[in-house]
Formats: sequence, C-alpha cells, structure tokens
Amino acid sequence: MPGSFVFINTNPISNMVLSMGVTTADYVNGLEQLPENIVLLQDNENAANGYNSHSRFNLVSGANEVRHYLLSKSSDPKKFIDFNDIDGLNSLMAPEIAELLYLTHMGTPMNRPFSSKLLNQYIYLEQADGTVRSYYRRFSAFNHVLEISIKRNLRDSHNSRRVFLRPLAIKDIDRPILLDLITKGNDGLFILFDALNERRKVYRIPLLAPKNPDQAAMILRTQSIAENAEIIGNLMYNIQTSQWDLEWT
Repeated sequence: MPGSFVFINTNPISNMVLSMGVTTADYVNGLEQLPENIVLLQDNENAANGYNSHSRFNLVSGANEVRHYLLSKSSDPKKFIDFNDIDGLNSLMAPEIAELLYLTHMGTPMNRPFSSKLLNQYIYLEQADGTVRSYYRRFSAFNHVLEISIKRNLRDSHNSRRVFLRPLAIKDIDRPILLDLITKGNDGLFILFDALNERRKVYRIPLLAPKNPDQAAMILRTQSIAENAEIIGNLMYNIQTSQWDLEWT
C-alpha cells in the first residue's frame, strides 16, 4: 500500500491538529457528535442547504446533511466552522465576519479559534497541499478521531494481505497509548502503515519523527519521509491477544 501513512502535528495550546491521512470519514466516525449547523467558509453554494444574509455565508443545517457534506466526493476543499444557532451568526459584527474571511484565506485564525457568539466546537480546514488543519474546543475530541484512523489503516493493510481470509476485528486503542502518540505529535509524527511488518502474529507499525520539525511541510509535499525522518518507535498490535503496545527507541 504505497503512500499509506498518517501524519499528525498537534498543538494543545492552540487546540489545533495539522494532519494528513486522517480522512473526513475518520472525522465523521470519530467525533462523539457531529455539528448541527456549519458555515461553509469556502462558500460552496452547491453543497449548501441554507444562506445567511447577514454574514453572506452559505450554510449546511442538520446533522445528517453535515454528514453528507463531509462524506461527499468533491474537488472543492472542505472548510467550515460550526455554530450553535442563527442568532449568534446574526450578531456577528463586521470585524468578526472579516475574521472568518481571513480564516478562509490564510487557513489559520486571526485571533482565538473559538467564538463567544458562534459557540463553535470545531474548525475544519482542508489545505491545498492535502493537509487538514482542525481545531477542537475540547482537544481530547481528537483522540477518537485518531484512533478511528489508525484502526482503519491497519484494517486496510491487513485486508491487502491476501493470505488472510477473514476480516480483522481490531480492539480499541488503550487511552495511554493514544495520549502518548498525540504528545509525540507535538513535533510531528508519521505512522507508516506502508512499512508495516508482521512477525509472530504481531503487527509492527513504524513511528517516525521529522529530523527537522520545521521541514514537515516539505516532507509532506515531496513524500520524502524515509530521507527526512527517523524511526523513534513502533506501534504494535497482537492479532492473537488483541492487545496494543507501544515501544520507543
């Protein structure tokens, strides 16, 4: 499975995660509750089912409709911020609307990512380089998103090995292991499923960190992980005992 990897760069201070390989389906399946209302920052009229004349943004309302928007195949990047109710959206002042436009154009908030008027829980910004910049009011909400992504990638890797005849039922990842991975992601972390190996019924998934964290964007753009990142450990899953483990080198 060439190119099968997950990259995370976590920043708990700003409640932000920069990722690649974490799909919108992982996001949908990983969040405890999807937003009921979102502002389409990319202003995709075809995906909208509503419009706010005050802010002049297109909207998607309804959890099922938000799910459909996230899972739909589209060449347009998905960029949204959720909001609690229409009154909060209508109360935005001109500078606050300008901040949303800045967020769309620059891919990062001008000030804090969470609005006292919108009461948003999330911001989701697909970038032109294939990365996703996402914000979580409750940062731990990302834990399950990452878990879903890891389990999906491991299942896909397992299924690609034709010697196995039945699907792999994968146990949930222990919380301390998830937290350890997310902490290591502060400087950037690659989880390489295409370099996965199996020995004695144990899958070993290499974990790599950029040699120079400032070069993460270049590594992602060129996919030159082997040349510019070093192995710092392995994430392991025992097929027989359904146990996860983690080792750092």
